[in-house]
Amino acid sequence: MGMIFTIALRSIGRHKRRTMLSAITIAVGLTVFIFMDSLLSGVDRISIDNMIDLTTGALKIQTARYDKEKSAFPLDYGLQDSAAALERALLGDKRVTHATRRTRFLGQLSNYSETVPVVGTVIDEAADTAVFRLKPCIQGGYFSADNRREILLGGRLAQELGAIVGDNITLYALTKYDSRNADEFKIVGLLSTADPAINQSAVFITYGAANDFLDLENTVTEIDAAMVRMSNLADFEKAATALQKKLEPRFPGMSIGTFAELGAGVLQLTHAKRVFGMVFMLVILIIAVVGIFNTVFMSVYERIREIGVLRAHGMKPSEISALFVLEGVITGAIGSVFGVALGCLLNVYLVLHGLPLEKIAGSMATAQYGISGNVYGQWNAPAMIIIFIVGIAMATLAGIIPARRASRFEVAAALRFA
Repeated sequence: MGMIFTIALRSIGRHKRRTMLSAITIAVGLTVFIFMDSLLSGVDRISIDNMIDLTTGALKIQTARYDKEKSAFPLDYGLQDSAAALERALLGDKRVTHATRRTRFLGQLSNYSETVPVVGTVIDEAADTAVFRLKPCIQGGYFSADNRREILLGGRLAQELGAIVGDNITLYALTKYDSRNADEFKIVGLLSTADPAINQSAVFITYGAANDFLDLENTVTEIDAAMVRMSNLADFEKAATALQKKLEPRFPGMSIGTFAELGAGVLQLTHAKRVFGMVFMLVILIIAVVGIFNTVFMSVYERIREIGVLRAHGMKPSEISALFVLEGVITGAIGSVFGVALGCLLNVYLVLHGLPLEKIAGSMATAQYGISGNVYGQWNAPAMIIIFIVGIAMATLAGIIPARRASRFEVAAALRFA
């Protein structure tokens, strides 16, 4: 075996161009795979992070009855006296960083000539900013100390109504006691987020305004919690689920949902993107395998006389086959090392600086997937180890058929080959 290994190394050294072509083919395939895997992981993570930061929180608590009818946003199924106990239980857990109260309602917004339906959210203006990251998305200002007639609108909603910051706009809604109410609110800010639903149909007012406008009496329909973030999404999901299981026995009348449950649609979309990405990368690897196969196959025909000489010196057909397979393994190892190294270098840039996906794909395209700003890559060490092994395996498999072909040459015919 030592002799075969020596001959394989010498052959690779003599045929540097062919070896480099095969290695480059593998390296490019692995580099693209690592880069795309990191980018897709980053897209998935930013989509989920935006969902948590803008709509779901890490954990959302509502009454079970409200959860059944939540599409109607009923105001008469509030948390009542449980809200304070729930907040204490959440904030008493070291995994929770902040908690806030919210109340959702349906309404209509009018600029006096046009009326559009909206989904309203009543927020605690101080606590809400610690759980949700709406404030950095505001063009204009946030609620002032005297917030009783102030409102935040989605940017596209305001554009549809021809409204700007500082305008007065009329909000219609049913109160807690099913009476219809309308009042003017001053627009203090416009929201431009990664969530198209917020941009197109969301309004936000404070409890100071809602207690009067909706006869709310401080009714709270949900409590949202922020948790300590983890770099590994699976670990973060496990932590949220563990907290959910801890709270459920203590509050049997509540519906406690984790971000993974609340954002099942987003997670399904990220899974679909992942499958598409894997298919794309599989095609690239198949192209690499075909390239290696052709290169090794040509190598066999270029070295027919050499094969005849080796056979004449007593080398067995199985040893000839092993020689070409071993050359494939060495070439695959060289290409895999360079591919993983280059992929890691690209990933360092992607992790540290990100990719401005909005500039590349357009803000409209990225908003549909809950993406805004730069997309940062994610390190995936298991995938890198697997793809390194796959690179070597590809080169080995691509060399097996040509190697078997080389082992079947007759000695005399091979020596006469010109």
